[in-house]
Amino acid sequence: MQFSQMDVIFTSMCSYGHDGIIQFLRSMKKLTSLLFALLLGILAGCSHQTSKEPESGVAAVVNGTEITKRQVEYLYQRSAMPNMSDAESANLKRRILSDLVRLELLAGKGKEMKLDSNPDFNMAVYTAQKNVLAGLAESKITGNQPQVSADQAQSVVLNTPQLFADRKLFVYDEVLFPGVDMKLLESLDAMAMSGAPLTRLLDELNAKKIPFNKTLIALTSEKIPPQILSMLGNLKQNTPQVVAGKGDKISMILVLREAYPTPLEGESARRAATAMIASNQKNVAMATAMRDVLNSAKITYYDEYLKKAEGNSKLLALPKPDTEKTAQQLRKKILLGSGLSISFILLVMMVTAVMRTLFSMAWLPRLWFGSAESIEQTQHYDIRATSTLSRQIYIGALILLIAAAMFFDVRLLWNRIDVLTLFASMATGIIAGIIASRSLNIGLFQAWSRKTYLIIATILAVLVLVSVIITLRMSTV
Repeated sequence: MQFSQMDVIFTSMCSYGHDGIIQFLRSMKKLTSLLFALLLGILAGCSHQTSKEPESGVAAVVNGTEITKRQVEYLYQRSAMPNMSDAESANLKRRILSDLVRLELLAGKGKEMKLDSNPDFNMAVYTAQKNVLAGLAESKITGNQPQVSADQAQSVVLNTPQLFADRKLFVYDEVLFPGVDMKLLESLDAMAMSGAPLTRLLDELNAKKIPFNKTLIALTSEKIPPQILSMLGNLKQNTPQVVAGKGDKISMILVLREAYPTPLEGESARRAATAMIASNQKNVAMATAMRDVLNSAKITYYDEYLKKAEGNSKLLALPKPDTEKTAQQLRKKILLGSGLSISFILLVMMVTAVMRTLFSMAWLPRLWFGSAESIEQTQHYDIRATSTLSRQIYIGALILLIAAAMFFDVRLLWNRIDVLTLFASMATGIIAGIIASRSLNIGLFQAWSRKTYLIIATILAVLVLVSVIITLRMSTV
């Protein structure tokens, strides 16, 4: 196990104890108050660490390998049921530890058998790591959904009676076969309408050597796809229904066997509706995130995977970025970045006008640090010493308003465009604003009154607000 330099320092200070640290503080009287507070924090950390050690210690040692309490607690938190008693919680933790012990023993046996050098082992570890990382990413993406209110749940219960008050358990046969041959489907449909049973239709598929998969399904209303649920609700028992669907790749025959009423009402209905809404929110968030990730990715397929799943091909379509969506996203980023640059240009020019209002002097933003101003400063005069309180309040409020607007603008775009584009847009706007603002301090502009510059600052502030609003509108499109 490797330790960083900070870990070594922290451990050494903890080993000195309270007296050692107090002596150390007395010998360092010239330290600043910030460092003194830091050392007190380290002292508290030592005591805190000491008190926490028993809780995060070892649960068992198997052939020299430690199984920590943290491992047990991690698995416990993911398998414990609500409102468990102390005895049930203790037994669950013991079962988890027992499983970990058996796992460690079996893994040790696998090492003795040299199975960790098997190529399958490396591939399995790689796949497991990717699955865990993908699972954590999915949890992070879908973990910040809004809380489902009681009114939302009740609305779903009332507006979808087929899933609650009129909920049923459907028992039906589903037959799937490849392709969409309209002549065949019309023939099968005519046979079904004339009273032919499902076995007769399947004999017809066998005669034409068309493979099919027949499954008996028993599901409640909420677990059945809406399109199929709608068809089942209109079917007569034991009467086949021929369906062309599944993206024009697969055809289907449905036969309703039984439909048993299983209403869901009261608190059970509200809990089910809440879970349904939450699940739908997560699915939408995940689908949106995956679409954005896919469209911003670069994917290249090789060899047999280069074949396209188009036309009459039976090949499954592979994930492929939408080039049009990618181009739209790029254009949107450019527009948002340009809007941010314009906002900063106007901001710097407004600051120049405000400085000319506050001081009777040429305030020239420097193009780079250390550069000298090329235009001679006029006589310095501080307007704040003679201006009215109302004008000072107006200028202060104007500055605060624009500062808040710019902070909101940057905060809004932080998650809309990448950080590099964000800072590049800000830097471009500041540089262009410095160049543009210097025009307010040359030639004829220098003769303008401070009142005129105040009007210019106000106009520029309004333009900044307009730019922020336009950027907000573009970000929501």
